[in-house]
Parts: sequence; structure tokens; C-alpha cells
Amino acid sequence: MTRGVRVNRRPRDRRKLALWTACGISALVLVLGASGTLSSWTSAIITNADNSVSTGQAVILSESSGANTCASSSNTSNSYSCTTINKYGGATLVPGTSTTVTVSFTNTGTKNGSNFQLAPSASCTSTYTATIGSETAGATSSPNLCSNGDLTVAVACNTGATFGSGTAWLTPYPIAAATPSAFATSGPYNHAATTGDLNATATWTCQFTVALSSSAGFADQNITVAQPITWTLT
Repeated sequence: MTRGVRVNRRPRDRRKLALWTACGISALVLVLGASGTLSSWTSAIITNADNSVSTGQAVILSESSGANTCASSSNTSNSYSCTTINKYGGATLVPGTSTTVTVSFTNTGTKNGSNFQLAPSASCTSTYTATIGSETAGATSSPNLCSNGDLTVAVACNTGATFGSGTAWLTPYPIAAATPSAFATSGPYNHAATTGDLNATATWTCQFTVALSSSAGFADQNITVAQPITWTLT
């Protein structure tokens, strides 16, 4: 019996394994090398890093008289109802007397103003102060002091923090003495900014004079007149 010749195949197997391994590594390197380039074909990206917006400056109106101060910024809408400053003084007048109230305004905002407006309301009320005889407290009075001519309102305004220290203001100027009803009808009264007199930190002053005629009759007694006034700075 002839014994077969034993052939050693191990060197050839090793060469095959080495060849396959090298091919695998080459393929892996090729894929990894191309992946960065291929991604730019399927995905396009832009990043906006600088996106911003700002809010503008605002005008703020501050009103003061004596120890009392009100500011439009006391309300988040920049519109505030002030109940501590009475332009008509709240005084009790008798025939031939008057009351004067001085009030100052300041633009406390950071934006310069362009126009200032004084607008008396047409809703002037003339009511009995207390119940006396046939007069009932709170009822509409007769005569009506808003319009009968016995009670008048006059206004003068100027630039500066002290009344009379600056230049004349508002159009017309001054606002001549008139009944509260006529005061409202002739308004609103305006001032357009000139030479920076409505700029931020600028102050201007108005003076109100309310008078009861010396010829006011006995029927004018026991009456309270009330009239809202709106100030607007833009």
C-alpha cells in the first residue's frame, strides 16, 4: 500500500487570510475617508448665530404740584389717572374770589417729546354739594356753573420749572378766562416742540386760575364743579 504524500497547506492558508484582512482594512479606510465628503451631498446646513432685536426709548410724563407727584409710568400702559393733584384747587369760593394752582411737568423718559397737549373734558359736572332745602346732594345744580358764566377758568403755561421763568407755551397762549364748558369746547390746546423744550429731562409749568364772579347770585351757592383734564406727551 502506497502511502500518500502529505502536503502542508498552512502557508497558503495564511497568505489567503492575510490577503482578505488587507482587503477588509483597505475597504474600511476607503469608507471612512469618503464619508465626510459624501455627507455634504445629502445635507446642507446654515447656522444664524447673530439674531437680535431691540426696543425703542419712551417718553414718560411726570406731573407735580406741591408735595404731590404723579407719573404716567405708574401704570404699565404709560397712562395713569392722578387723583392727588387738583388743578381747580378744591377751594370753597365766594363771589369775587379766586384760587390759583401751579403744576409742573417733566419728561422723565429717555425719548425726546414732539408734542404736548392739554385736553379738558366736555363732561363738566355741576352738582349740589350738600342737601339744603330743595337742593339734594349730588343732584345736578340749577344754575349750572359749568356754563352760566359766573365761574371761569384761565390757564397759562411756560417752559421752565418755575412759572413765568421761561417762554410762553401752548396754542393759544394764554388760555383766556372762560366757563369750564367753553374751556373744553375751545380745546384741546397744543404745544409743538421747539429748541428741545420737550426733550428728555425738560420741565415746563402751567398755572390755573379759577374765579367766581363778584356778581355771582345767591343761587350759585352750595355747588361743586368737577371737570377731568387729560395731559398727553408724544
